Amino acid sequence: MKKTVNSIKDFKTLKVWQKSKELTNRIYEITQKFPTHEQYVLTTQIRRSCASIGANIAEGNGQLFPNKQIQFLSISLGSVAETRNWLDLAKECGYISEEDFVELDEKCTEITKMLLGYVKSVRKQIENSNIE
Repeated sequence: MKKTVNSIKDFKTLKVWQKSKELTNRIYEITQKFPTHEQYVLTTQIRRSCASIGANIAEGNGQLFPNKQIQFLSISLGSVAETRNWLDLAKECGYISEEDFVELDEKCTEITKMLLGYVKSVRKQIENSNIE
């Protein structure tokens, strides 16, 4: 069967990518208020780890082989954990409120659960098609 433009996988349709984009936008908004001396340390680190979540979801979605997709989803999971680490530090340093911390940490947890479900789904595809 010939593939048409409509059959191209589009990462932008994935709910987990959309959630990661929302998280990234919120992180960028909150980190604008971080102290200037954190501009090249904590601010950069948390922005990069958070942006990496969606970037790896997108890159994985564009892979031809499901095992490669799982590899990128695994990297996304690591980036969520790293983001949570930086959020914890930001809270301890007093750069974000407890309320903002809870909100962002809950978003990270939701994304983690979604990524784990996505990995399970891709693994099922592999099992059902005997492809790697």
